[in-house]
Amino acid sequence: MRYRSWLCLAMAALQPACGAGWHRVTPPAPATYPPRQQAQLWSLGRMHRWHAVRSSADSVSGIPFLQPVDCDSCRVSMPQAEVDSLRLGNPTGALWASVGVALGATVVAALVLCHFGRDCNFGD
Repeated sequence: MRYRSWLCLAMAALQPACGAGWHRVTPPAPATYPPRQQAQLWSLGRMHRWHAVRSSADSVSGIPFLQPVDCDSCRVSMPQAEVDSLRLGNPTGALWASVGVALGATVVAALVLCHFGRDCNFGD
């Protein structure tokens, strides 16, 4: 009967397969992204995580991710020529999707095992 507990635990452990949905924007075209949109900007082999990103024909600017989105004095800029790539994603949304999938799969597995095992004890 212990194998059922291990099966449920293994299913929960394997569920965090949901990704952050990072996708590359090529080339970084002139645009203004939503303020809370997370962006990874790669330049000279270094990654910068920004939000409130604005891209123009000659530069890309944004606010470092750990700073408030409305902190205009925190805004940094980089020439477009130094930008290797720009990726947009949603790691926070992916976290909650992974939690939901893991919990849902675990509950379904437990219910299926309980139904076919016919020996579930819920506090008896």
